[in-house]
Amino acid sequence: MTRPGFGAFSSAVARAMAEVRRQHCTPPHFRPAQTTQGTIRCTKCGGNLTYTASAIDGRTTGRCSTLDCVKWSDPK
Repeated sequence: MTRPGFGAFSSAVARAMAEVRRQHCTPPHFRPAQTTQGTIRCTKCGGNLTYTASAIDGRTTGRCSTLDCVKWSDPK
């Protein structure tokens, strides 16, 4: 999912999710040691994208501060 060239063919949501997972959900458990919240630069508009990565199950959520921009929530 994060091989070279991934960004050229993926959506802004997929790139944002991949960045959060790359930073916080590393092998072997693919979830952070503790629930993490933070802000990164939005992959679509460059605004502030706030996210949460759960320590319980590794699910992530995120939302850009710009109206009608990147937003996701991992399904339950």
